[in-house]
Amino acid sequence: MKTLGILICILGLSACSTIPQEISVNENAKLIHYTNIDTSQASPTQKGELARWGGKIVGVENKKDVSEIEVVLFPEGNAGKPNVGGESPGRFKAVVEGFVDPLVFETDRLITVVGKVGDFSQGLIGEQNYTYPTVDAVGYYMWKKTEEVQVDNIGFSPFLYSRHYRRNFFNPWYDPFGGHRERYRVIYNGGHSQGKKVVPVKPTKPVSPRVVQPEISEPKPTWRKRTEQSNSNKRVQI
Repeated sequence: MKTLGILICILGLSACSTIPQEISVNENAKLIHYTNIDTSQASPTQKGELARWGGKIVGVENKKDVSEIEVVLFPEGNAGKPNVGGESPGRFKAVVEGFVDPLVFETDRLITVVGKVGDFSQGLIGEQNYTYPTVDAVGYYMWKKTEEVQVDNIGFSPFLYSRHYRRNFFNPWYDPFGGHRERYRVIYNGGHSQGKKVVPVKPTKPVSPRVVQPEISEPKPTWRKRTEQSNSNKRVQI
């Protein structure tokens, strides 16, 4: 029974560690890390190479043909989800073709994008200049909101004793009434996950204007009139 429980736990962990299809890459794909980007240069030397970055959304700017999602980057954790408990090395912008709704891509939502490293983007954070690395996104995934709550379950039993709960004055689980205390971690999932494989919009070929040829009416044959005229001449000669 114990072996079965361990097997179930391993299968559960492996299922949770699956990377969503929207941001998955080939096993042999080489991903560029954010820390390898040198923003002091005029253009990134890794331009065009594949990257998968994630973090917290700061804001969205909709431009004429594309939308830019500003993200505070955090290290990639389990299943590609950003680990907000890690240290953030900086910010980046994800460039997505088309319109992105700021009410959907709301502030503080976790997002992971995959795409090719693009040119730097200059901007301001407060009154200071900031150079943003960019990713031309070919896929993105927004994660569910999670909230962890510690819940204490206290029970009383004068006959309960376990080696896991050795009661003494130096133990935080000490209960002078012979009870025991258990702590659970409850995770609330809010919102919904949303992802997409971005399909680049192919430019449409310009339609050449149709040239209408004017209709040219052909002249009617005049052989009948000439025949009649020649016959009349013959009659006059007689």
